Amino acid sequence: MRSTSRVTTTLATFLFVSYAPVAEFATNPARTRELVYETVDRLGPNGAADAVAEVAYEYGKHPETAAAHMRACLLAVEAADFRTFVPAARLAVSR
Repeated sequence: MRSTSRVTTTLATFLFVSYAPVAEFATNPARTRELVYETVDRLGPNGAADAVAEVAYEYGKHPETAAAHMRACLLAVEAADFRTFVPAARLAVSR
């Protein structure tokens, strides 16, 4: 069984709640990134928690389709090659 990082899972969760059909992003990494960014902006500062709650609701309401949709979201996020920016290390300042 393959392990998925928390970052990938979080991005896939945002894609899941983007309301876009799988056909719109499955083969288009640029569109995948756009949808994730748009969803993050739409959900605001508490977006991650709201997205997780919405995914849980969908799994409860439509379990027959939610798992396949999440698998498609995970695959699309992995293919989209998101870049994570890590700030440069700060130099120690001595006085």
